[in-house]
Amino acid sequence: MELHRDGNKVAGTWSGPLGEGRAITGTWRNRYVELSFAGEWPKESRQGAPGPVNAFLAGWIDGDSAKGRMRVERRSDGAWVAQRK
Repeated sequence: MELHRDGNKVAGTWSGPLGEGRAITGTWRNRYVELSFAGEWPKESRQGAPGPVNAFLAGWIDGDSAKGRMRVERRSDGAWVAQRK
């Protein structure tokens, strides 16, 4: 994931199991971030049929690290962690 912030707006791209180069949009408030992007549920997953999905991430950014929750509509929900490269 690559993110850029302009005031309270966040934008960037996601590359991973839900697709490559997916556009991310979101908001930033006092180190708290909410992000979303449209993806494609993978064919090889055992958690439902392949197809379009919406993903949502929310969490806290603290310096060069971050953590929070990620939810993929009707498919998955769990924790995430990130570290700046």
